[in-house]
Amino acid sequence: MKPARVQPVPGWYVDPLDAGVMRYWDGTGWTAHARPVETEPEPAPAQRHRLGLAAVLGVLASTLLLGIALVTIAAIAQTDRMNDPEQNDPGSLASPSAQAATEGARDGAKALASRARIDLDALGVTIVAALVEDPEAAVEVAEVAGDYLVLTDGTPYATIPASEGVELGGYVAGGADAFCVWVSTPASGRTAHWSPLDVPGPAGFVNRSGDCAAVTG
Repeated sequence: MKPARVQPVPGWYVDPLDAGVMRYWDGTGWTAHARPVETEPEPAPAQRHRLGLAAVLGVLASTLLLGIALVTIAAIAQTDRMNDPEQNDPGSLASPSAQAATEGARDGAKALASRARIDLDALGVTIVAALVEDPEAAVEVAEVAGDYLVLTDGTPYATIPASEGVELGGYVAGGADAFCVWVSTPASGRTAHWSPLDVPGPAGFVNRSGDCAAVTG
């Protein structure tokens, strides 16, 4: 007598005829209930760990590079400030009102210098014209009531308005090619002249600063 065969307990088992299908065993036989075999992916903790470590190292490297860049930029900026004369000049630390006053004074001096040049050009051209018309005439220049008065042989030849802040300094006779006239700007304490004796420099610029002493001696 053969021993009784033990049957599997009811449950889902791999179909003996199709390994890709799970079929339900009811304890006595296979039923029509079936479903695909569900394969669970194997976890890869080591790979996830490697990816996490790489990401962390990347963040740390980026942070380090950013820190180095910021330190380098700060060092360059500090060097530029140390090499900038205006940064090292105590006057550059003046208050905004003091800086505004300094800039205003500088602009005022430039404006006075420009007015002086305009007046000198007008005086120089007028004196040349008077001497060309009459080379033997005695030319004089005076300032009367805020105007420049050019005279030939004591007779008024031309009147030229004087610019604000500019005054006649003097006139040195010498003919159409050798005279000199100069003006001053009391507010800036500067003088400038105009003379045919002026010689342009290498760049073609004529230095008209100072009175006539440097020209006529």
